[in-house]
Amino acid sequence: MDLINFIIYLTLWISGTVFGSFFTLAVHRIPKHQDITHERSYCPNCNHKLQFLDLIPVWSYIFLGGKCRYCKNKIRPRYLILEITSGLVFLLLGLWRNIGLNTSIHEFIIFAFDILFLCFGFISIGIFKETKKLPKGLIIYGVSVTTAKIIYSVVVHSIWS
Repeated sequence: MDLINFIIYLTLWISGTVFGSFFTLAVHRIPKHQDITHERSYCPNCNHKLQFLDLIPVWSYIFLGGKCRYCKNKIRPRYLILEITSGLVFLLLGLWRNIGLNTSIHEFIIFAFDILFLCFGFISIGIFKETKKLPKGLIIYGVSVTTAKIIYSVVVHSIWS
């Protein structure tokens, strides 16, 4: 593997861990009807707003020993597990789709749809595990991503055939 592909795949893994961090936030907040995009992350135990160094996926959990920097309460290991798992899934999807410098725009768009569907999967599984329910908005998101990918694939296939 050359340096460029290594950088691409490292970027995919890092992006996956960042998404994984977002997934844990979404799983915690969506069932509570809390904002998932505009409100700063906070400790679920002491409600202290987290600073930049507290938000670095995987590293922050390890560096802080799995505890909140502010209240010292233990942070659930699911945060670390989900960040690592999503990083690996993004990396494996990139490898499977053979994402690299020679990836066509069509292949990259399909890859992007796959990432959007993975977001639905991770968040849905997390929320269902915690609440045994799925919010309607999340189901609509999943159906919309799937429908858009199918329409895109049909249109592109009919144009290029």
